Amino acid sequence: MGEPELIERFKRGDRAAFDALVTLHRDRVITLARRFLGDPHEALDVAQDVFVAAFKMLPEWKPDAQLFTWLYRTTLNLCSKRQRHQGKLRPFGDRAPEEASPEPVDRSDLAQAIGEALDELSGKQRDVFLGCHEQGETLDAVAARLGISPGTARSHLHRALTSLRDKLKNRRLM
Repeated sequence: MGEPELIERFKRGDRAAFDALVTLHRDRVITLARRFLGDPHEALDVAQDVFVAAFKMLPEWKPDAQLFTWLYRTTLNLCSKRQRHQGKLRPFGDRAPEEASPEPVDRSDLAQAIGEALDELSGKQRDVFLGCHEQGETLDAVAARLGISPGTARSHLHRALTSLRDKLKNRRLM
């Protein structure tokens, strides 16, 4: 059973469908959180918070994009929020221009910047990028899932990568 069917079943009150959605996406959410936080225990806490938020959000879900796109962004937001509360991350707007330096980029700063840049992509660009780079799908598989030609998917991926690169360069993170 696919993700859209599971979401619809959950909306109709089937709690087992939500469990199936968690099982479907749990490992990728935990891996993403662990990659940006560096702590497996904190990653599990964030993943739990992500799925609590999903449980609350799903009754109103409009299937404009893949659920994992929303989960990805929510995971990044919660990781950034956790690090801000621990004093490890400042919002980008708080960084004075003279503070920009050639020293290595903090992973949490990069995670926040990538999340913000992903939000600025079109829905198709974001879906193709996440499908290829986070979900490990081939470009042909992403194209088939989205109902577009492989050439169109390639074009969306190229535009997404160009846009992400430009946004990260503008923030002096590349």
